[in-house]
Formats: sequence, C-alpha cells, structure tokens
Amino acid sequence: MESDRGQSRCWAGPGALRVTGVRLVGAHRVWADFAGISPDVTSAFLVTAEGGLVGRGYYASVEELADVVDLSALSPC
Repeated sequence: MESDRGQSRCWAGPGALRVTGVRLVGAHRVWADFAGISPDVTSAFLVTAEGGLVGRGYYASVEELADVVDLSALSPC
C-alpha cells in the first residue's frame, strides 16, 4: 500500500472522509490490534473523517473496507 517513495497512499471522499494505506507498526499496530486486526496482517486501510475513526478505523482488506465506505466515491488525495 505504499508508493515507490515510501509514502502512504490515500484517497478522499465526501464529508472529509480519508482512506489511507498504512503499515502496521508502532502505534498503528497497537490501534489495529485494538480494532481486531489479526497479528499476521502487516498493512491495512485506516479510515477517518474529520480526524476521527470511521467504524473500527482499520480494515485489513478491500472487501472489509467496502462494507463501510462507498469505494466509487473515493478519489486520490
């Protein structure tokens, strides 16, 4: 989920929605564990709106993400 330059990929949607692909290390790992992401998952989608988590916040797959976000409404940041 990271670009060639090591930067996270992100998408924006309506209502200040932001989806960011993140590596699950450090604080992201802690929050992902709290959200129920399996320990063997190394990256996830972080979903926020106006600085707060959307749903459980971290989603391990596009399928899980699609359950809470209209993917067709997203555009690259």
